[in-house]
Amino acid sequence: MLLIYPYSPEKKSEKLYGGLAIINPIGLEVIATALKPVVEGLMLLDMRLEREPLDKIVRRFRPDLIGVSLNWGRDEYTDALIRGLPPDVTLVIGGLYPTRESDDVLRAFPDLDILSLGYGEDSLRELIAKGSPEGVAGLWYRRQAGALPPDVAHPPSGGKGNAQPGAAVPQLGNARPGAAVPQTGWPAAGGELVKNPLRPGLDVTHHHLDRSVRRYEYPWLTLKGDNIITSVGCPMVCAFCKWRENIFGEVQPWVARSPEDVVAELQETDADIVHIVDANFAHDLKRVERICDLLIERDVRHLYACEIRVNALWKDAALVKKMEQAGFFMFMVGIESYQPRLLKAMRKGYTAKMCREAFQNLSHTNILTLGNFLIGNPGETAEEMLGVADFAAAIGLDFISPNKIYAYANTDFEQWILAQPGYRVEGRRRYVVSDQFGVEDLRRLQARIMLRFLRKHPPWIAYRKALAHPMVRKIGREKVRRAMLRSLWNHITDPNFRRRALKKLAKRFGASKRAAAT
Repeated sequence: MLLIYPYSPEKKSEKLYGGLAIINPIGLEVIATALKPVVEGLMLLDMRLEREPLDKIVRRFRPDLIGVSLNWGRDEYTDALIRGLPPDVTLVIGGLYPTRESDDVLRAFPDLDILSLGYGEDSLRELIAKGSPEGVAGLWYRRQAGALPPDVAHPPSGGKGNAQPGAAVPQLGNARPGAAVPQTGWPAAGGELVKNPLRPGLDVTHHHLDRSVRRYEYPWLTLKGDNIITSVGCPMVCAFCKWRENIFGEVQPWVARSPEDVVAELQETDADIVHIVDANFAHDLKRVERICDLLIERDVRHLYACEIRVNALWKDAALVKKMEQAGFFMFMVGIESYQPRLLKAMRKGYTAKMCREAFQNLSHTNILTLGNFLIGNPGETAEEMLGVADFAAAIGLDFISPNKIYAYANTDFEQWILAQPGYRVEGRRRYVVSDQFGVEDLRRLQARIMLRFLRKHPPWIAYRKALAHPMVRKIGREKVRRAMLRSLWNHITDPNFRRRALKKLAKRFGASKRAAAT
């Protein structure tokens, strides 16, 4: 089986924080981990990092089944890749996007064999065990009219595939236009679409990854990086956010892996930096403390980065200190705003006073912090937006990310935005704009906020703080120092970064000239 993460290395959204990190395709690695024991051969390709031509790999590997993960939508690159796959190999497409936009995927790929909806690891294991998609929950497939029942064995085609009769991987066939139609119940273009029921639920124990399925290294700050899921869901009700939803768009209860299982997985990775990708890692503070105790007791040496809420940092100063000792190196904090009326409208569940107290707890550590803010809220003035820089510097943030606020379709938050006079939602990213502040106005304000913050809190403060972190001393200060400087240099010399910077300068210069002429 060949699994493909099909996104281009040029896709901007695939490069975290401007290319300082690349996240491995965890969902696809979960599936690979589940399938590895039951298939004869398995390969996982990440097209962002793969240097060998795909067609050459396919010819050499000769897969019987190809799975493509379309988590983040379609584009020209992904469409061309999928349409270029061999027509005589069964194709499964799955992920978040096909689950929520199945009609679009079926229209785009009318010769698609199988559509995997929801979390696919159990569905694909059952598919391989049965040799047929018939009755497999979570799978839709096309059945050719008049075909034999799906469980009728299809004899090997001689040269196709790498599985032999009796092997765990069945000899699956395909019937795309121009290909020979196998006499089985496998899909054919234009055939009957069979919709098996969905497979509800999620088993978080599947998230303990087998890293031997990985073909690439995923850097963080030019150090070796890794990523881990320790929990799913988020019980908070932030108005603008959809991270609390599962793959079906339903509210996902917060479910966590045991501290023992989490630490066992962390002991298996040799990465220097591990990113915990949970939506709400620190919801259960006793669980976090147990994880920290185990990491300290077993002397597990990694630097950890995670998203964390103000509430968790505010509640327990001693735990924040213990997290530093365990190796927590960077917190990404969704602060969003410092204005009471906006925090209330966003339903953040904390106050600006609590935020200041939370960062007072952090001030006794050398944990780096990145504060995410949302600008362009209804009623927000330019000076209030610029005040983000002042507030961020005052509470001691090391980095900030001022983002344009957005509104997901068909949400209460969108309805609230549209009810505000002069406000609307615009573009593919559904940015909130107004008669006073369009997208370009907000972009200019973002740049001004960044410059204002850097003048108040220059980056060398964070540099010195990072090198003083107790886990950095264990891993090696010189190693981390070189990695930080190399990352900065790579970022500045990256041609895409330079191109974007020049484009922004040209826009700003052009806007200044037009304003002067007026």
